[in-house]
Amino acid sequence: MGKKDREQEMDSAAPGEAPETPGHVDEVGAPEPEEDAGPEAELAALQDRHLRLAAEFDNFRRRTRRELGDAGERARAELAGKLLELMDDLQRVAETPLEGTTTDALHEGIGLVARKFAKVLSDTGVEPVNPVDERFDPNLHEALMMTPTDDPEQDELVSHVVLIGYRLGDRLLRPARVTVYRHEAETS
Repeated sequence: MGKKDREQEMDSAAPGEAPETPGHVDEVGAPEPEEDAGPEAELAALQDRHLRLAAEFDNFRRRTRRELGDAGERARAELAGKLLELMDDLQRVAETPLEGTTTDALHEGIGLVARKFAKVLSDTGVEPVNPVDERFDPNLHEALMMTPTDDPEQDELVSHVVLIGYRLGDRLLRPARVTVYRHEAETS
């Protein structure tokens, strides 16, 4: 490009606007505040940013607590509704007139309520711990008694469940109360 061409290009540019020149920055933007600002201004900007982040985090924490509390309330209300249905069933069984009612009918009614209650627990995620013929585990079972056995293979197996235990996920709600076989070698 010759000198004449450059002059024509400069003349054709809008007034107040510099023509582009290869390898040259014609426009310089406003300097970044951190570049020209002194350490005090940078410190103030960082403190402001810190305060804003702290406030955002505090709001997030409050909102999360509120949402967790609401979720807990909803879960408790749902469970209470299911338990109230079971209470109604138990009241109906209890209010059954004794005249003309057999023990078989009462037994059947109580069995129906117990099965419904087990279903509510299962739907809630509560699982029974019923370890008959399983190896005794002190993390899940509570030994009440030892039952002697002659069979060494039965040693430390659960022989009888006195009271079924329950767990919710990985959390043990109540250990199973059991009797455990204990093999004692004969000494002669």
